[in-house]
Amino acid sequence: MRRIDVVVVGAGQAGLATSAHLSKLGIDHVVLDRGRVAEAWRTRRWDSFALNGPNWAFQLPDYTYDGPDPDAFMLRDELVKRFSSYADQIRAPVQEGVEVVRVARDEPGGRFRLTTTSGDISARAVVAATGPYQRRHRPQNSFDPGIVQLNTDEYRNAAALPDGGVLVVGSGQSGCQVAEDVRDAGRETWLSSGTCSWIPRRYRGRDNVAWRRDLGMFDETVEQLGHAIRLTCPPIQTGVDGGRDQNLTIMRERGITLTGRFLNGDGFRVTFRDDLQSNASNGDNAAIALRERIDRFIEMNAIDAPPAEPFVHAGDFSGAPTLLDLKAHRIKTVIWATGFGLDFSWIDLDLQPTDGYPVQAQGVSPHRGLYFMGLQLMHTRKSGLIFGVGEDAAHISSVIAGQLKAN
Repeated sequence: MRRIDVVVVGAGQAGLATSAHLSKLGIDHVVLDRGRVAEAWRTRRWDSFALNGPNWAFQLPDYTYDGPDPDAFMLRDELVKRFSSYADQIRAPVQEGVEVVRVARDEPGGRFRLTTTSGDISARAVVAATGPYQRRHRPQNSFDPGIVQLNTDEYRNAAALPDGGVLVVGSGQSGCQVAEDVRDAGRETWLSSGTCSWIPRRYRGRDNVAWRRDLGMFDETVEQLGHAIRLTCPPIQTGVDGGRDQNLTIMRERGITLTGRFLNGDGFRVTFRDDLQSNASNGDNAAIALRERIDRFIEMNAIDAPPAEPFVHAGDFSGAPTLLDLKAHRIKTVIWATGFGLDFSWIDLDLQPTDGYPVQAQGVSPHRGLYFMGLQLMHTRKSGLIFGVGEDAAHISSVIAGQLKAN
C-alpha cells in the first residue's frame, strides 16, 4: 500500500491552492481527482458560461490575472486553460482519473486509509476539496416520461435540447443565466422564480466586486453573519455580455415568461405559487442594501465617485400563471436550477453536520488530520471563491505542518 503524508481530494481551485501552500512548506502530498484538473469547470458548466467576477479577481496563490482584459469576464474555456496552466506552474502533483471511494481511520487517532480506484493509500492527513456542488437537488415530481429533465450542470446549449419550449425552475444565478441563454437561442422560455435577490453589476463607476472588497464584505465571517446565511441564495449577477444587471424585471423584458415558485409537476401539468410579485419586489432588497452601503462608504471616505444612478424598482408582476400545461405550450424540457448539496458519504467518520456542513473551523475538523477546503461560506464570504481559497489554504497548510511535526 502506498504511504504518503497528505492526500488532497479534488483538483479544482481549492485543491490546487492547498497544493501550492503544501509545496511551499515542503510537505509530501498528492492531489487526486476523479476527472481532470478543473473537471467541474470543464464539464458541469454550459457553453456560454462566464465568471460572475471580473478577470482581475481571478487570483490564486502566487498567481494573478495577467491578460489584456482585467475588467472583462472570463469564459469557460479560458478559465479551464488558466487552471491547467496554474497546476503546471506550481507543479501540483495531480493524479487525474483517480476516484476516492472511501476514507477511514486505520486505527483511532492514527493514519487514514483511502480506498481509491487505483489502489489503497495510507495518509497522515486528508484534505477534502471536492467543492460545494456535489449532490443535485431536484424537487419530487411525476412529469410525463416524454419530458426531458436536466439540471443546470447537465445543460450545454439550447441546440442540444429537444425542439419546443423550455421551463427553467429556479431563478438564482444559474437559473437566470440558463434561461437567458435558452431565450437568446430563440426558444420560448418560462422561468419559475424563487426568493433570490440581485445586486447591480456596477454602481457609481465600479464593479460590485471592487466595492465589496473595499467594504470588507468578503472578509466577514460566518460567525459575524450568522450560520443561517449558508442557507440563503447568493445574489443574482452575471458576467455575460461583458457584465450587466440581471433580475426578474430584466428577464421579463427579454421575453421570458415568469411564474411563482414551483409547487408540483404531474404529467404535463405544472403548478406554481402565486408569489411572483413578492419574489420580484423582495428581490430588490439586496440591491438597495448594497447601494446604501456603498453610498455611506463613499461619503465617509470622501471618495470622488460618479453620482448614484436612479434605482428602478420591480414593477407590477401580478397576474402570473399558477398553472402551466406543458403540452399546450409545446414545452418538452424542464431544466432544474434548484441547487446542490454537500455529499461526504465517502468519508467514514462522524462529521456532525450542521446546516448541511461538516463541523469545522476554517477548514479544520475535530478529527485530527481531516480538513476541508472550498466550501461556500466555510469561514468567510470569500471561502468558496477563486480569489478567496488561498487564505484558507494557507491556514490549513500551516495547521497540517504543525500536525505532522507533532506526530
